[in-house]
Amino acid sequence: MIGLLAKALLTLVVVCGVMGGFLYTFQERLIFHPQPLKADHSFSFPVPFEERFIANGDIQLHSIRFPKENSLGVILYFHGNAGSLDSWGHIYADFAFAPYDLWILDYRGFGKSQGRIAGEDSLHEDALLFYQEAQAQYREKDILIYGRSIGTGVAAKLAADHPPKMLILETPYFNFVDLVGQIAPWAPEFLLRYRLMTNTYIVDQPFPIHLFHGDRDALIPASSSDRLSHLDSNIQYHRIHGAGHNNISAFSQYDRQLRGLLTVP
Repeated sequence: MIGLLAKALLTLVVVCGVMGGFLYTFQERLIFHPQPLKADHSFSFPVPFEERFIANGDIQLHSIRFPKENSLGVILYFHGNAGSLDSWGHIYADFAFAPYDLWILDYRGFGKSQGRIAGEDSLHEDALLFYQEAQAQYREKDILIYGRSIGTGVAAKLAADHPPKMLILETPYFNFVDLVGQIAPWAPEFLLRYRLMTNTYIVDQPFPIHLFHGDRDALIPASSSDRLSHLDSNIQYHRIHGAGHNNISAFSQYDRQLRGLLTVP
């Protein structure tokens, strides 16, 4: 009996070890779902745009900028964990009214961006290079930072290090560890190589912070924004009634409130 119990415990330890090793080693495959594009891929948007490549050592990061006449600055946009600029580029329509250029970056391995994400530092390093590229063209006080879903933690960290005119986070998590704890409570926290501590990045900041979250979000619960909004008095929470994780822009409440933030009186 003791022998059988010992074998069962050993088997459990081995299984847990294998699962833990898989979780630690293949986190990028579990978190990110990029759509690679060929180097000669041709984009089609019904408004003016330009492709920009940003060098990071031996790799090139790809971005698309949607310029505006008489622009007052730029919105740097950090998108979600899947797809590429071929699909994300269409969010230009959500900002068509705004007197700001819109500039969107594809993470490593997404779209035409080369390389691969190899840890959280990769994301922050590329975000900084993106910001520095923008700094060469825009004044710091005219730069707004916008993050969506996985991009909210990246955007928040960049804003904490380089204060923008405004930080807007759409469907943010309290922090990534907290989110994983809700989605996969069985995953040991010490194995998580991605932390993305949004809750610490947005405290005691000199710039306005706005959170947008659908109250029917089944992926990142709206309670995340509820909790974030209570961390500081300069954080404003826009709860979009009836919206889920991927359809906030379809709601007139989102459009109305976004216009209120980005339209100059």
